[in-house]
Amino acid sequence: MNVLQRITTLVRANIHDLIDRAEDPEKMIKQLIIDLNNQLIQTKTLVAQSLADQYMLENKLAQARQEAANCERRAQLAVEKDNDALARTALQRMNSYVASAEEMDRQLAEQKMETETLKQALSQLETKVAEVTREREVLLARHRRAAARERISKSQSNISTDRVEELLNAITGYVEKSEASAKAYTELRVESANQRLSKLEEDDKLDRQLADLKARRQGVIQLEQS
Repeated sequence: MNVLQRITTLVRANIHDLIDRAEDPEKMIKQLIIDLNNQLIQTKTLVAQSLADQYMLENKLAQARQEAANCERRAQLAVEKDNDALARTALQRMNSYVASAEEMDRQLAEQKMETETLKQALSQLETKVAEVTREREVLLARHRRAAARERISKSQSNISTDRVEELLNAITGYVEKSEASAKAYTELRVESANQRLSKLEEDDKLDRQLADLKARRQGVIQLEQS
């Protein structure tokens, strides 16, 4: 895979899909950021090299055109001096420089296209790096929410309606039993207290009756003695 293919693959990567399919989303995003930054460094180097080659071709093209112009001027001078042989030699050299200039002009056009392509790839990479870095926490939070919803859905799907109703009935029965038991204990405590009060009242009545009998007996004894 060449550089532009790697860049295209990274730029077109759908981060959301990658996160959904990743076993460890955080690790995946960290690795993606590393890959993007490494490719960014390589692409910047390639852009710099491509620009350097472009400037070199431009300089050579300018030199070839200048040399072609010089040869043409020399050929004209040789013609003026009636030196056809020297004029032919100058024209041959001029034609050679012109041919070289035409080839370099073609190469320069291709080099400019390559440089522009690399610049665009660099810009896309920079945008992608900024996007992933900026949205990293948002993307991870989104994944965590989705995973939580999935766990909840799975848990809910494992509990049938009949089972839920059965559990609710069991809980209701337990609560009702507890309430009845508490009511019974309360009633027993009230009944016990009433019984103790009744016993106290009965003992008090007996004490009064006994005291009355003793008082009457004492009165009888006193009458007999008098």
